[in-house]
Amino acid sequence: MSTTRFPAVLDPALKAADPKEPTVNADRTARPATVTLAAALHFAIALAFASIPVVGLVFGADVQAAAEAETARQGQDPNLLAANGLAFDEHGVAIWAPFVIAAAIAAIGGLVLAGRRIGRLLAWIALPLVLAGNALIMAGNATAAAKVQAVFDASDDPAVRSLDTAALLDAAYAAYPQWLPALEAARLAIVVLGCLLGVILLALPAARAHFAKR
Repeated sequence: MSTTRFPAVLDPALKAADPKEPTVNADRTARPATVTLAAALHFAIALAFASIPVVGLVFGADVQAAAEAETARQGQDPNLLAANGLAFDEHGVAIWAPFVIAAAIAAIGGLVLAGRRIGRLLAWIALPLVLAGNALIMAGNATAAAKVQAVFDASDDPAVRSLDTAALLDAAYAAYPQWLPALEAARLAIVVLGCLLGVILLALPAARAHFAKR
């Protein structure tokens, strides 16, 4: 007869030794380092994409003021730029679009980190698009001076056509902090390398096996 008031099956020691007790499959929950790194790259890309617009929001008013001061130095009305729809401060699509993209990339990173198959699929779609979009942004920045000059030349206002575009842009860009070029270089490196590595990491066998279990 048992000397305990409770059935032996409730004894913790006996229950731990019960061979019929189901065990957790650690392989289903373990996340490969490649997947973790791929998710971290998504978050880094999101921060990098949002960094330049943040600088634009913080220093945009100073940049516009510098452009207007240069306009006055050239003997024109400082309000000439605004009157002709020319603004050097960040606003509209130039501000909210990068933040929307950054939020989307971060959300995909969260899905990848959670091991969702849809996250891996979206990453393969989004990262190449981000890489292509970044190339277009860089190309647009490289031709910014020529585009501004074309706007000035096409203006019906002779005062606008008389503006020295190069001096105006130099004055505007000088209002940004000196560390902006370093930030732009870091942003470019993170976006380009992050997109390329993210696609590669999610295609490796360890990542493929991890998402196949989900």
